[in-house]
Amino acid sequence: MIKNRLWLILFCVLGLKTSLHAQDMVNAETEPVPLHLIEAASSQREIIISALDSLKTLSYCDPLYTKEDSMVFNRMRKIQRTIPLALNEKIKSYIDKYISRNYNPYLSKLQGLAEYYFPIYEKILAENQLPDEIKYISVVESSLDPHLVSRSGAVGLWQFMYPTAKVYDLAIDSYVDERKDPYAASYAASRYFLDAYDEFNDWLLALASYNCGRGCVRRAIQRSGLENPNFWQLSPYLPKETQDYIPKFIAMTYTLKHADEYGISAMTNDFAWEAKPIMVEKTVNLQQIAHAVNLPLETIKKFNPAYKRSVINGSAESPKRLILPDTEYLSDSLLYAALNNQLDFSENMLASAEETSSKAATTHLSAKKPRLAAASEKSTKRSVAYTTYTVKKGDTLSHIAARFKGTTVSQIKADNSLRSTRLKIGQKLRIKKS
Repeated sequence: MIKNRLWLILFCVLGLKTSLHAQDMVNAETEPVPLHLIEAASSQREIIISALDSLKTLSYCDPLYTKEDSMVFNRMRKIQRTIPLALNEKIKSYIDKYISRNYNPYLSKLQGLAEYYFPIYEKILAENQLPDEIKYISVVESSLDPHLVSRSGAVGLWQFMYPTAKVYDLAIDSYVDERKDPYAASYAASRYFLDAYDEFNDWLLALASYNCGRGCVRRAIQRSGLENPNFWQLSPYLPKETQDYIPKFIAMTYTLKHADEYGISAMTNDFAWEAKPIMVEKTVNLQQIAHAVNLPLETIKKFNPAYKRSVINGSAESPKRLILPDTEYLSDSLLYAALNNQLDFSENMLASAEETSSKAATTHLSAKKPRLAAASEKSTKRSVAYTTYTVKKGDTLSHIAARFKGTTVSQIKADNSLRSTRLKIGQKLRIKKS
């Protein structure tokens, strides 16, 4: 076996040298290289990469008994990067759970949320020279729900306890809880993982300490009597929850990496647009921001989950992060006015008051003259006009309602006989004209 591996390594090195030489020929400023040589070089490179993947081994693996075990093992080796993965009965049981039909809606929701949160995580992890795979810890911790509060009081996407949050400089006051901020919390988590890896020099132990604490891992090492143990060696000395924590992380990493193969499609959500973070140095009203980007206030709040009120209390001494959905409806002039609290809502407020007054009068009239009210209602129905809207990727009923003046989610559901708020791309909706 060792001899075969040595030959395979030699083949890869020689092949890679040949492939790189061919690539140099392609890039050289000489006569054009024939297409068949370019294709041959590309094909050889793919063979080399595949061969190198086959040399990878997992940090721990139980015996493989079935064809499915072998397939998962080979896939696991290929996705393994910096953090050592493994495959054992516990990990396989979690994989089986995650890919089951019952878990499909949950995993689809995670996959949809990951499309928004993972690019944020990846950028921050890369800035701190941390393994990209750490992003899956947030999935295990919070199911990518910034408002999740655990039984022990941990909060946010990365589930920080209050004392740890303060150690890593996360602001928590009557206006904001940065444990819910995807950017601030990810920077804090990155600092934690750097500290933990510096202490344990083992990625899985660093991740395990995120669950039970670095002090807990230190005490487990002392009880074990082992010198420089890895996670699998130390696992029997760790709390039961932490023993399961790493298998969950590995199983979730594998499942979301191979979501397509298991029929897990990304579920649509309110995060249909790229996040555009900006720092503000004054108090900003989120209602005005919602008006500037032509979206419901609730959508703006979802992009800014850390704020407890509908205002951001920024200042020159303590700037705050505002996360904007970068939509095609964003108006630079309106945004500038909103950021400087210069939008005038008096006309909108007046219109709203008039509408409320009109509804109250109609209700009063119908109570006195039900027959007249019924006849009047029938005559409204006759003059209603509709337009047709085709659902696009990322659309939600609240977004669509915000685009059409006077339309509400309830109205759209009633006009289209919708039992839920779920939409399909290409679906046709009747929208009442105002």
